[in-house]
Amino acid sequence: MVSTSTSHIHITYFPSRARCEPVLLILADSGIQFEYEEVPLVKWVEMKKTGQVTPAMFPFGGVPVLRVTDKSSEQMSEFLLGETSAILSYLEEIVTPPGATLNKDLPLQTRARIQMIKEASLFFTNRVWQLSVEKDWLAPPSRDKIWKAITVRYLRNTEAALRELQKEMKVVPAEMGQLTVLHATVAAAITFITQVFPSAKRGLTPGGDFPLCGQLWMAVMTRPRVVAYWKEHRIAEKAWTVSEYGTAEWIAREAAKYDSPSLLAKL
Repeated sequence: MVSTSTSHIHITYFPSRARCEPVLLILADSGIQFEYEEVPLVKWVEMKKTGQVTPAMFPFGGVPVLRVTDKSSEQMSEFLLGETSAILSYLEEIVTPPGATLNKDLPLQTRARIQMIKEASLFFTNRVWQLSVEKDWLAPPSRDKIWKAITVRYLRNTEAALRELQKEMKVVPAEMGQLTVLHATVAAAITFITQVFPSAKRGLTPGGDFPLCGQLWMAVMTRPRVVAYWKEHRIAEKAWTVSEYGTAEWIAREAAKYDSPSLLAKL
């Protein structure tokens, strides 16, 4: 078992939120010390050209990368892990308080449902972020397609999956309970959705189409440690992707032009 008190936790990613958003949620809420290194895209490209991006340093040749250094012995050992899903699963277990139920201790069907929602949330966000290379990705008709064909489908299925899971466990995190990968991945996805489509927030209210999604999202994003970390590091002002069309300013500007109160009228 990894001890967070004797280990140095280091995350490497781009200066954007994207795939590292749920990772930061888990770490920030845990209260443990960690180092977050941002590598600008220009530097990353140069690192790849000069052969610095190797499997030994960057598993599967990408970021985010988690580095855990054990400082409890004279010969410090380092554990490297790539891929957001794997990093999240690892972090969830090492930050779990002693005596708390681990994901691996849950019934198989419950674990499978949780994994389904986690993977769907990560797939949804990655799918949309890939579109940000195009200048008009948040303008009609692309915007309408993202909403109707991708986002609404994600919200509907996540709401239904959470309702099924709620029959087996509590899906909205308790005020003093642990933040899990399920919570972090869904909350990250919904935060992104509400910034691209501000009117979608109405659907997340108790009388809306996706109230359970809304309860989970609010419970995560109002947790004291998350609020404090987001404020201190100005996370809300950061770009979502490395594209010039994935900045917080660009997304807000496009939302101001195209978001409509009628967004939820014909679901």
